[in-house]
Amino acid sequence: MTSVNSNQYDNYLLQILEKKKFQVSKELCDLLSEKFNVTNVYSRQIIKRVVAKNLVKSSSPMTFGKGQFVYFLPKQKLTKDVIKEIAKIYRPPLFRLIESLDINDGIISYYEALKITASPLERTTAKIDLLDDLIEILKNGDFVYLANDANDVKYILLQTVKESEDILIKSHFSKLLIDALFVKDIIDWLAKSNLILTLNNRFRNKANPSLGAVHNNLLWDAFGYTKATGLNPAIVNGAKTIEKQTLVVVDILLSRDYTQIDLDGFLSRVQINLNSVINGTRKIIPIVIYRSCTSFILNTLKSLGFLCYDIGSIYGSNIFSILENVSKLQLSQKFLENEDFEKTIEDTLQTIKESGQEVQLGALKGTLFEVMMYQVLKHQYPNADINANVYYSKYITNKETQEKEKKGFEYDYVIRSSHPKEIIVIELKGYHSAHQIALGTYDTKYTLKWFFNRTLPFIKDKYQVDIDNGYAFKAVYITSSMFEPEAIVHLLELNKGTFKPKKLDVFYDREKLLELIEENDFKSLKDIIDKYYL
Repeated sequence: MTSVNSNQYDNYLLQILEKKKFQVSKELCDLLSEKFNVTNVYSRQIIKRVVAKNLVKSSSPMTFGKGQFVYFLPKQKLTKDVIKEIAKIYRPPLFRLIESLDINDGIISYYEALKITASPLERTTAKIDLLDDLIEILKNGDFVYLANDANDVKYILLQTVKESEDILIKSHFSKLLIDALFVKDIIDWLAKSNLILTLNNRFRNKANPSLGAVHNNLLWDAFGYTKATGLNPAIVNGAKTIEKQTLVVVDILLSRDYTQIDLDGFLSRVQINLNSVINGTRKIIPIVIYRSCTSFILNTLKSLGFLCYDIGSIYGSNIFSILENVSKLQLSQKFLENEDFEKTIEDTLQTIKESGQEVQLGALKGTLFEVMMYQVLKHQYPNADINANVYYSKYITNKETQEKEKKGFEYDYVIRSSHPKEIIVIELKGYHSAHQIALGTYDTKYTLKWFFNRTLPFIKDKYQVDIDNGYAFKAVYITSSMFEPEAIVHLLELNKGTFKPKKLDVFYDREKLLELIEENDFKSLKDIIDKYYL
């Protein structure tokens, strides 16, 4: 070891940081070892001493992989962009988190962040980055903060966009809806293609677009299993158990371009799954469904052996104009009140019809019906708060196990009206004219009693403070189709009871709805329902 006084070490480090601004521990140690022929351990001691003298600042407690800190001169500032550049090399999940905030106008949902960072839901080893750890790093630097919307969806936002928080959250939730809107139909298409079994599929859905499917402590837009083996000694008939089947994991992104960080996050989750098997091998088919991506990303997906489909290959090229229109309708509530609203709805439905995808895009037609009804409801309650796609969850006790379980339901609209003082929960069903909604039971989904006896009482707690302050709790069921005769009998009784709002009836079947629309001069909407919901 060369004899050197401490000032020479200090001066050398200061020269390096004057020139290179920011350096991680490993880089500084390597430079010291090379310059002064000292060990790596001694190099670390040199760095500690120069920090103790306040000549150099450290990023501690923020680390960049294997306990590495970043060092810089006191006159420098460790900004978000500096952290991003360093993290790109030394802590990729942190880089992907920051990059996702940058490309999404300073906001990302907690769900998306879990996917992009490939963060497990629970810690399994000390080496794995949890999303909360990464968020804490950025919070300590006062770069980000967390916020929840009315549906209890959690978001990560840059401090620089705080003044626009409400607008950004509403806009981003709409993007989550767009991404989730087609998931079920895509899974059905994969099932028809024999790429996934119809049983045991788990997927993200429109009812709660911020919750995905959990497998192996990780989140996915969808996953399932397949018996498709190609030319393989293990034929289909032998693949009767999950252990003998191939896991299929799906990544779906339709609200924006599929980028490198999306691919890296998906690939990392796939690799974690592959590495989770101690003995033997795990078979995985990763599938990416995208709206658009660069040729580089597409070639990378193919070189990895991933299956990849643009949304047009599933629904035809018309889907891109449909997506554009749906984005307009979902992302701007003001757009729903201008003259282009009805034309956009009709153009979208006409495109769906011409594409021959009315059955496959049935869920989308239902969504467009919900969007149309906004104008009708707004006309009846012009000064009320009208909230769409309300999701409410709470912990309830399981009668069999006596354990607390989180349950939740989605509600199409909830209106809070001050004149009259009412909370009105709206259920909408955009079915074809011949469909009949059954009376059903408490346990039967998509029936009358499922709504009035189960999901409606469930959300009442959310508005108990309003109810205690004089607001009446009301409900309305609206459909473009019909009700079965016994359902009509039940609805007529409900219409005489406490659920009936002052300005509306408890129910509207196709005939009553068209009358309501015509009475309020929504001729274009009447024509649309007449033409496209037959």
